[in-house]
Order: sequence, then C-alpha cells, then structure tokens
Amino acid sequence: MKGDKRMKNDFGSILERRHNGSMKWEAPYINKRFHTHFQTEDQFYPLFIADMDFKMDENVQKRLMKFVSEGDLGYFHVQDSFYESIIQWYDEIHHIHINKDWIVPSIGTITSLHLLTDLFARDKNILIMTPVYGPFYNCAQIGHAYKMPLKNKNQEYLIDYDELEKMLKLHQIDVLLFCNPHNPGGKAWSYEELNQLVQLCKKYQVMIISDEIHGDILISDKKFVSLIQFFDIYDHIIVSSSPNKTFNISGLSTSFTICKNEDFNKQFNDYLSKLHIGPQRIGIYMIETVYNEGKQWYYDLLEYLRQNINMTMELLETTDMKIMKPDMGYLIWVYLPKIANIDQFVIDLANETHVLLETGSRFIDNYEGWVRINTATNSDLLKEAMMRFIEFYKSYK
Repeated sequence: MKGDKRMKNDFGSILERRHNGSMKWEAPYINKRFHTHFQTEDQFYPLFIADMDFKMDENVQKRLMKFVSEGDLGYFHVQDSFYESIIQWYDEIHHIHINKDWIVPSIGTITSLHLLTDLFARDKNILIMTPVYGPFYNCAQIGHAYKMPLKNKNQEYLIDYDELEKMLKLHQIDVLLFCNPHNPGGKAWSYEELNQLVQLCKKYQVMIISDEIHGDILISDKKFVSLIQFFDIYDHIIVSSSPNKTFNISGLSTSFTICKNEDFNKQFNDYLSKLHIGPQRIGIYMIETVYNEGKQWYYDLLEYLRQNINMTMELLETTDMKIMKPDMGYLIWVYLPKIANIDQFVIDLANETHVLLETGSRFIDNYEGWVRINTATNSDLLKEAMMRFIEFYKSYK
C-alpha cells in the first residue's frame, strides 16, 4: 500500500530539542565541536549531526506510552512479531524477501559494525572507500586499515573496479566495509555497480559488511538496491540496518543484522551472548511498532524531505558550489571551490552566522573543500540557514 499523497503529518513545526541532552541542540557540545560560545537559548542553526528535528509519529508515540504504562521492562526474549515486522517492511517497501533466520537483533548499527569487525576481522586486512562516514575508519583500525578513494565524475561517486581488484589482490583484503547508500554522497548504488563489487569480493573471498541504515529514505526516482539481493550469488555478506534514521529513534541504540550464512549468524549470536550484549526492550518494541504502524508518517516524511532538498539545491545553485545531488537520505554533500581549509571555514561560519555544518574532515579522506548539510529540519529554519551560509561563503576570504 502506498501512502496517501496528501501529507497527513505536520513536519513544519519545530520540535523543541533543547534542555533534553540532544547532541544536535546542546550548546556545550556544539561549543566543543565548533569553538563557539553559545548559550542554550541562543539562536543557532544545527545542520550537522544526521538526525531529524521532527516529532515522532503520533500513533507510534501513543503505542509507546501504552507499552511503558504496562510497567514491565524486565528481562525478555525477542518475540516472533519483531522478525515478522522486518520481513513485512522489506517485502512491502523494498520488494525484497528475507527469512526470519537471517535476522540477528543487535544494539546500535554502528556499534554492530564494530562488533562484526572485531569478530570477523580482528588483525585482518580491512578496506574502506573514502570519503565515508567517519566511524568506518575506527572499525577498520580493529585490523589493518586500507583506504581506496572513490572517483568523482560529474558530481557522482564511482568505484574504480580495476583499482579495487588491485587492492584486494595486493593487500589480501579480508573484509570490505561498505556504505549503501553512500554517506556522505547520498548515492544509491545501482544493481550493476553492486554486482561488479560482489563478483570481485567473491573472486578474492572478501567478506562484505554493509551499512544500509539510510536505505529506506529514497527521495529520487532511483531504486535502492540492497546487498541482500546478492545473497544467492555470494553468502559472505552481512547487512547492518535499522529504522533508526528513517524514524529518528537512534537514541534507542537497537538494530539488526541480516545475513544468509548460518555459520556467520551463529558466530555473531554466540559473540553477543558471550559479551552479554543485546538489544534493549523498548528498542525492540519500537522497531516493530514503527515498521507496523509508521508507513503513512514515512511516506509524508519522504515528501517533506524532497521539498527541503529541492529548496536547498535551488539556493546553492546560485553560487559556484558543486552539489552532489542525493538519491537517498536527507544529507547534501557540497563542494566549495574557493575554500582551502574546510575545517577553519566551518568554524568561522559557525561563529559568524551560527550555521553549523558537518566539515568534510569527518569523512576520513578525499574530503578537502566539502561540507555536508542536514536538511531534515523545519523548512523556514533551513532556508534562513542557507541564506546565511551563502552570504558568508560569497564574502569569505
């Protein structure tokens, strides 16, 4: 069932996130990151951390309150209904069939990437493709980290498969940490691109661990292709995902992995059990609830994000900035040709205009001159921030 094209949810209201520890709106944290001196009540425009300023779906919120009111948050076992909600979501939203025994409940997505890397690749050779979300490098350092730059052709990232094969062979890579869709570029990798990637990894017996947490947020006419769709070709693939980005519930630190390889799943389950690590009860309940009850909110969210992204791009296109138009997610990766030191520019921008953008250096390598903009906020706040950003950039020396 597709959602009603008429938006039934209000994303225009600004959710009050001050005074509650929200990293995105917490002045002490912002001051540390941007060398600013903000007070909590100062006006600033936080467009850096990748979460959303939208209130939870009202129906989901009511169900959460009812669940908490029942008063039982003791030890628990994950119920079949949790697995069924994931299976149904993937079938309806992505037209992908998955089996219950492929799913392993876990804690947060990035923490799961660390745990998977520690389990399968400690002291082994690990490859990442840059630029990419910063914690990937932290994961890769569990073993011996290798970096390969993505090619930027006409503001689109491409994989150099000849170079990839050389690296897999020369460095005897054991694990590839992959970001699908790409963060920060927002690219939805095509079936053909992923097929080439999988075939090379299969040839050299390289495990693929894929972060697909942005995989629901399709804001273009492209199609999201999950690496799950290659399980029948190669079973050395583990996908880490959750609705944490889609429904803004990252604070619950709960996720799941999807893998067809029975041995890998047993090893991961045993590893989690040995460390007494498991998902928390509210997080499991919320994943099940947003997948079952949040579809109309989800469809409305996509429409609001499309509007915000289009507005942002129209404004930025009045400058000499180079914009990597996202296929997926709510983040825009932007190149500033006249900026030699991107970290200093972002700090100066924050202090002069109170606009807070994510500096390129947080994406490991191959980043100079780039910033990432989070558009998942009130459209008026976003527009004001972009006007301030553009004016400052044009006059920056």
